[in-house]
Amino acid sequence: MSTTVDPARVRAGRVRGRYFRENFAQGGLDLAQVVAELVTNADAAIAAAGRGRGSITLRFGAGAREFRRTWKRELTRLRVPDLPDWQHEVVCTDNGEGLDWETVERRLGALGVEPARAGQRGLFGRGLRDVWLAQGGGRLQAIRAGRAVEAWFFPASGDEPYAFAPVLEEAATPELRRAFGIEADGTRVTVPLALPRLPSPGRLRSLVAQLVQLRPVLEDPGRELWLELDDEPLQLITAASPELDPARPTLFDGDVDVRPGVAARVVVRRALAPIPLGSSRATRRGGLLIRSGRAAHEATLLGYENRQGSRHLFGEIRCEEIESLQRDALESRRPEVVVKVDRSGLNENHPFVISLHAAVERVLRPLVEAEERRAGAHLLSTGRAIKARDEVGLRALNDALKAAFDAPGSAGFARGAAVSDEAPRETLAADVEPGARDPVTQELESPDEAMRFKQSPLRMHPSEQRTVSLLFDPARVPPGTGIETLADDGLGLTLSRDDVPDPGKLGWSRVSGSLRARASANPGSRLTVVAQAGEHTAELEVLIVQHRASGWVREIARKDEDAQIEASFDPETGVVTVFEGRKEFKSLERGARRSGLSKRRVPEYLPFRLLEVEVAANAVYAWAAERIVERRLAEARPAEPSDYAAAVRNEAQLLRHRFHERLMRAFLEPEVFDGGVSVGRAPVPRDETPQQTSLLPVE
Repeated sequence: MSTTVDPARVRAGRVRGRYFRENFAQGGLDLAQVVAELVTNADAAIAAAGRGRGSITLRFGAGAREFRRTWKRELTRLRVPDLPDWQHEVVCTDNGEGLDWETVERRLGALGVEPARAGQRGLFGRGLRDVWLAQGGGRLQAIRAGRAVEAWFFPASGDEPYAFAPVLEEAATPELRRAFGIEADGTRVTVPLALPRLPSPGRLRSLVAQLVQLRPVLEDPGRELWLELDDEPLQLITAASPELDPARPTLFDGDVDVRPGVAARVVVRRALAPIPLGSSRATRRGGLLIRSGRAAHEATLLGYENRQGSRHLFGEIRCEEIESLQRDALESRRPEVVVKVDRSGLNENHPFVISLHAAVERVLRPLVEAEERRAGAHLLSTGRAIKARDEVGLRALNDALKAAFDAPGSAGFARGAAVSDEAPRETLAADVEPGARDPVTQELESPDEAMRFKQSPLRMHPSEQRTVSLLFDPARVPPGTGIETLADDGLGLTLSRDDVPDPGKLGWSRVSGSLRARASANPGSRLTVVAQAGEHTAELEVLIVQHRASGWVREIARKDEDAQIEASFDPETGVVTVFEGRKEFKSLERGARRSGLSKRRVPEYLPFRLLEVEVAANAVYAWAAERIVERRLAEARPAEPSDYAAAVRNEAQLLRHRFHERLMRAFLEPEVFDGGVSVGRAPVPRDETPQQTSLLPVE
């Protein structure tokens, strides 16, 4: 029987304006995004006017009281909600093409309208309408072809998301030009700021001068950006570019292949002085600026931010394919945008962005390593005793990581037993009969999903072949279900059978397979294998490495170098680097020398050794926690960055709680735990006065 739909009975749905207001209230715009939208919108207006040079003025300050009274009176008469506070505002004035009322109606009449010309940043930005919608209202004043217009943007009284109305439309008299601050053609946009007080003048100057999205405007000699603050003179903002190293100004300048037929231009420069890391992605000075057309998306070093060899690096990545992909996505029925929805950077889950990052990483890796070798921070050598204890400790650390990756702590296949009235008893090795598995080991071997690979991630060398196991819950994946696999280029997986077998003695089904990393796999790349059985999938992550050691952590390297981080872990080489040139290490080193130890034997000093083990373990815990959270939250990653950071921090603390006691016993001498260490007071030299009396009792 055929089914037809009568067009006359089709009805359009309605959307309440409250939906849009609440949406922007939850994920609205911060001050950095507001400034970026205003300046880039003004830059596009100047370009549309066809002028060789253009001027943009940003003013931060208090709103005019007379206008606020007029605004409140008119909105009350229209019976629409007024802004709760309009104490401060930001005003952006340009000498671009200007607007007439016909253009205002066309520009403000709909949300999500694409720019008319290619290469404009408006393709990626939310736009002026969205800024006003997020802030609750706004004001537009413009002059074009001798006509002046003024329009107000405010919440609608009905179900529409917003409303706008003309307030003035007449000939541009000299009085109006002075009131608008526009000499010829141009536009003036006012945005209220819901802030109890404005940031300090210094922070506002840094925000405008260092904002990543404004760099194309600041670096353009045909643009002038002026900053106006209350009680301060007008200031010209220029690009804050790091000073180049005269000996080696450019480390790389060339094209890299991203996809067949698609290339990106990568330029890596070296600054004379180290570039401050900073705490904000929006205003970072270092890193490679990713650009397409007139848009700047983000500045990144692709995971090398904390490496010492990246402190002097900056440059840009220009790829015009980003704009083409973004336009195709906006016109697609199932869009997959290449730029994040909040415009804070590229969408790292987009296939093209993954390929772009991989291509640029192949350029950055040798440059960062060469910078670290050239830095002159020599590796410290240790005695035989410390090397022997390091080997024991690293074996324990790799065993802990294996247990953590095999069972990251989720629920197992089987339903748990009834609640016990007694606390769990810690099982010791002495309590387990020879040849038997203790309950902890059995729990770690228990799968926690319908199907999964027994160990993930794996570390493999090019051309290496390993055996992997795929585990199934027979209650959710019945025996006989077909198995399909899909591997990235560079990996090959061959299973012993193509269907799920009957469960074994331990209650789950197991399929073995041979995984091979091809010789063409690049060291440092992360590859995946996806297996599917019915409605369930499992993912295996493989890190291609270049060293020959087993395990994740191969070596603890010590550098006599001061750094902003205590230690770093390179998963590609398996080396944990401890920066023992920091102040806390140097203080303990002086104590060790006063106790009579030679410089070579300083790591044997117990407080020094404790600090060394702590920072090295914490670096590995942090890396492992990120991998576990990535795998656990692959389908439901927290939207808020703070929630994701909290999840990683909690996972690192959980790893520390599970394994740190045995790691300390492995890295330290047995007499530390047997009571063989005592604390004594050293004589204080005459020329020194103790800063604080010891709180430890001295027998």
